[in-house]
Amino acid sequence: MSRIAGWGLLVLALVVSYRPAEAAQAKKTQAQKTQVAVLRPEGRQGDALRRVLTQELGKKGRGRAVLPAKKVDAQVKLIRGGPQTDEQRQALAKKLGADVLILASVKGTKRWDVEVRAYSGKDGTLLAEERWDVRTNRAFPDVRRELEPRLGAALKAGPEQSLPPAAVTPSTPTPTPVSEPEVAPPAPIAEAPRPEVVKPPPPTVSKEEPPVQPEPKAAGPRHLDGPILEALLSGQGLFRRFNFSGNNASELPNYSLNSAAAASLAVSYFPLSHFTDGMVHNLGLVVRGSRAIGLSTRLPDGSKYGTTAQLLEGGLRFRLPLRWLEVSVSGLYGTHSFSLELPPESTFNLPDVDYRFAHVELGLRKALTERWAIAARVGYQHVLSGGELSSDDYIPQLSGSGLAGELAVEFALTNMLGLRMGGEMRSYSFTADAAEGAPVFAGGATDRYFSGQLGVYLRL
Repeated sequence: MSRIAGWGLLVLALVVSYRPAEAAQAKKTQAQKTQVAVLRPEGRQGDALRRVLTQELGKKGRGRAVLPAKKVDAQVKLIRGGPQTDEQRQALAKKLGADVLILASVKGTKRWDVEVRAYSGKDGTLLAEERWDVRTNRAFPDVRRELEPRLGAALKAGPEQSLPPAAVTPSTPTPTPVSEPEVAPPAPIAEAPRPEVVKPPPPTVSKEEPPVQPEPKAAGPRHLDGPILEALLSGQGLFRRFNFSGNNASELPNYSLNSAAAASLAVSYFPLSHFTDGMVHNLGLVVRGSRAIGLSTRLPDGSKYGTTAQLLEGGLRFRLPLRWLEVSVSGLYGTHSFSLELPPESTFNLPDVDYRFAHVELGLRKALTERWAIAARVGYQHVLSGGELSSDDYIPQLSGSGLAGELAVEFALTNMLGLRMGGEMRSYSFTADAAEGAPVFAGGATDRYFSGQLGVYLRL
């Protein structure tokens, strides 16, 4: 029994002595890792970007340890406005025990401008700065894929900049004390961090520098683009003013529409975006249309008649998305009609119009903030025909043109949905060279339409 008890005590002593050694080794390994603090990025998608940065920077085998977010946030709150200067960053890194601070930002709606900056924990200076211009995706695949090739070398160089002070501290690696039996016990304690001095990072820095070389290629040509599909559904308030001009204009009736309700739909689709990333993928199709709802016209005698007003146009659109401004050019063909359902015996001489036109248009859209944007477009219309207005009874040999314009404000509810409010104007003007003996004659006419709209847009 005494022999068994002796073996038991021996095993227990070995276990007790092994656990402190194991804990010390784990602590030593943890101390050798680069301590990285990821601050919460600026922007609406800051939390999503922080998760991506934390996952990528803290992957196993990369020699880094990412500090807990709560610990980092607690220290950042003590700094008003966040760490803005080198001194503030240095002080924050000292409190956290961090070798590297990661600050980032994400801005935009349709596309996101991501910026990631790495600062040295030793003196708070900038080690590296990288930018990405990516499509709206909360997983940030481009950042996830390119973060290590772009910033890996700088993150390893960061702790090395803080090595000189660490190397100076054991600057008394006095070989003389080693010979003295009394100083021999403290010597191993001072020499314990000696594996750090061996430092394999210097060769790895030189090896990982080549992958950093392609950085200009990744940041240089930025393929900016917009959504593949845009749709706008809105309600409108419609107004119209039609007037004859020239000789005998007083004998012909004018028309005023003070208010009417209408619904409109506009769709832009860029199918080539599914197949190519070149400039040609910005060429797409556009279709717009509107129609009055429940519209009727009251004549001077008090009678009411149903009235139809509608617009339909479509064609090609080419857009050029710049950094904060989108420019587009469109070529369209369309019809615009306004007609009254008058009985044959009616003496109200108002012509039904049915304009066919070719339309060239310039559009602009500028993001003011992450949520607010303004949009505008202006176009010229060459009228090809005017329906009954171009008959011999009104304006024979009709020639006309038109101008169209729109100004709107947009507010983004989400990355895909938003509200749009604005106003639109269309103005047609006509002239004719009719014979002097024509029974009903007018030298010209103007037809103006005004509308205010409020709608919901979708961008995918």
